[in-house]
Amino acid sequence: MIFSLTHSRNSLSTAVRSVVLLGWGAALSLSTATAAELEEIIVTASKRAESSQDVAAAITAVTAADIENTDFNNIEDLQYMAPSMQVGESFGFAQITIRGIGTDNPFAGGDPSVAMHIDGVFTGQSSAQFGSMFDIDRVEVLRGPQGTLYGRNATGGSVNVITQKPTDTFTGYGRAAVGNYDMIKVEAAVGGPLSDTLQGRLALRTLDRGGYGTNIADGGDIDDAEQRSYRGQLLWLPTDNVSVRLAAERHEEDDANYIPKFRAPSYDPAPLPELAPQPTAGVRAADPRDINSNVELQNDREQDSYSLEIVWHINEVFTMTSLSNYQTFDKVPQADFDMTADDFYIWSESFETGQWSEELRLNFASDRLRGLAGVFVYHEKIESDNRLDLPLAPPPVVEAAPVLRGCGFADNVSNAIVGAPDEALCFHFRGNSETDAYALFANVSYRLTDALTLTAGGRYSYEERGGVTDRWTAPGAPVLSFEDEKDFSEFSPSVKLEWAAAEDVLVYAGFSEGFKSGMFLSGQRSPVLDPEIADAYEVGIKSRFLGRSLQFNAAAFYYDYTDLQQGRSVPAGSSGFTLVYENAAEAQITGFEAEFTWQATDRLRIDASTTYLDAEFKDYVSTDPFRTVYQQLGLIPADVDLSENLAGNRMVQSPEWSGSLGATFDFDLPGGDLIGSGRVVANYRDSVFFSQFNHEEIGEDSNTIINANLRLSSRDEKWSVNLWGKNLTDELVYMGAFILNSSRTNAGFLSPPRTYGLTVGYNF
Repeated sequence: MIFSLTHSRNSLSTAVRSVVLLGWGAALSLSTATAAELEEIIVTASKRAESSQDVAAAITAVTAADIENTDFNNIEDLQYMAPSMQVGESFGFAQITIRGIGTDNPFAGGDPSVAMHIDGVFTGQSSAQFGSMFDIDRVEVLRGPQGTLYGRNATGGSVNVITQKPTDTFTGYGRAAVGNYDMIKVEAAVGGPLSDTLQGRLALRTLDRGGYGTNIADGGDIDDAEQRSYRGQLLWLPTDNVSVRLAAERHEEDDANYIPKFRAPSYDPAPLPELAPQPTAGVRAADPRDINSNVELQNDREQDSYSLEIVWHINEVFTMTSLSNYQTFDKVPQADFDMTADDFYIWSESFETGQWSEELRLNFASDRLRGLAGVFVYHEKIESDNRLDLPLAPPPVVEAAPVLRGCGFADNVSNAIVGAPDEALCFHFRGNSETDAYALFANVSYRLTDALTLTAGGRYSYEERGGVTDRWTAPGAPVLSFEDEKDFSEFSPSVKLEWAAAEDVLVYAGFSEGFKSGMFLSGQRSPVLDPEIADAYEVGIKSRFLGRSLQFNAAAFYYDYTDLQQGRSVPAGSSGFTLVYENAAEAQITGFEAEFTWQATDRLRIDASTTYLDAEFKDYVSTDPFRTVYQQLGLIPADVDLSENLAGNRMVQSPEWSGSLGATFDFDLPGGDLIGSGRVVANYRDSVFFSQFNHEEIGEDSNTIINANLRLSSRDEKWSVNLWGKNLTDELVYMGAFILNSSRTNAGFLSPPRTYGLTVGYNF
């Protein structure tokens, strides 16, 4: 089986780029006679509360109103709100990429390149990043390496989710939504004082939705949703200077989501019968969103998190924060890899993780000097059990060769391998991996003059990685055990100069180094990889003009990226595979971003963004799995060296152009008791590859996604009704794709089709 791992592909046409540029020109030339001032958005990206326009970094803040006015479900929806951000999916793993830096790994044991923090707590597994987002105050998307402000380091960026906190007054809300595909969603929260010193808040969210596709073998739904999310928080204020917050959260999924579907034959046309799609008698669904499967398809997930945050305001200068967390994440998916109603190829996995972390941070602020220093400790343990069942040999062969027991035609376990005994499975690999990470970090800003500020930071990381793998190709075959461990240390500096060129104009330039730890994939036989290092250079401007009615931000960046962790599959016989992960030698990323928001009148706001990205491998020697199969079948002589240098190939999930253009219009309804707001936004992304080898068959064409909403509310904002629609042109967009050598198929994961619905809300 060949796995060429995936992502998503988009583009920005010349016409849309022209519209964006014309919009900027028009905005700069018009007067402010009827314009209103843009609202300030307060963020805590730098561990202190300040306007997003005062942060000398590329950051996008998504407000609670932005989330409320759309059918916002999880991190996937952020890619339509933040420039340079792409979200792919493979087997339920979130594959987030910012400015070309991301991960294509759908196996247990690797860290995400883009960190996700929930109220400051790092989410260690990419699968867990798809958890529900609800009762949110805002989301901050930071672009570029992070490590001197956060407990966990990241090379690509950080997604910071800030939830609503307990309050000293009684507040809450309830929202119910209905939509196509039989969607019903309920979200509610209530909070307030429990005593003079104790406050609490409870929130929940439920989502039930029919499938975007159908299993035509039994009429069941696939890519449906049955989700439950709960969060409880207590805030204790024993003194005026101390606060203690305890939070517990749970997320559950029990549906048939994240199901791979047949896309095309992997070899078309097949040069030999051995490369024709298997099973040859099987019938695959004609609709790309459907599947024809005899397998009990499932997505079963449970995610728990417990946090304790203690904040001590020592005096007017110093504040000490302790953030402790323990979380678990378990999942058991099951899929049909041949995608027919025949008994041929079934896959399932039992995946369990547990992590705990402690971050201790001292913040300080004086007249000219401000900053923080911290220590971070992190431990994670992963256990995985991958099960594959594939009939390879007729009964006489199995009888003559007991080593193939479990791989015979008569041994196939049909519709389910979850809980099947080991002797019934043909391929089986399981293992565990552990990570211990320790870090010291600091970030200090000194105001040299009223206009110039110098910021310097550093992070020292020490990490230990290792694990054990047991793997066998049949119950009668010998078990292949593999064990490896390594430790790493790295000092990652950062420096930045900020210049307040004028009122509401901030110019900055800086350098930062990103560090992503090495990895050991649980259940695979790849040794522990070396860490990734990204040296990032960036210059940018943040500005407001025309009486603060026009906001224009831009940044140009260059990354020198070394030792990228890249994966490919090496065929093992006609149907098996061995996953190989390796450190690519070097890549370079150059690009720029520009975004503006113009409050044209008190009622009309126009916003746009565009990103150009040149992300290429500069020195990466590897072997194309396609050519490996051809050599195994004798189509390429055995003595031919198949290695090739991928220099010049685009990095995965890295569109050359991407951008958005949107407008929001506010209005009053007759009578004066109701107010309204309408918004429409178009997001356009260039094509992308899902493989380092840049095969067009494993990629996605450019596409435009149009979302819109119309909201009516009472003037006091207590009642609201929101009509929303997403992907209104019903674009068919693959978020990821891979090749299965065993069934000769190109399979993929699709983003949602056109969805629409109505949400009714009440605030109190």
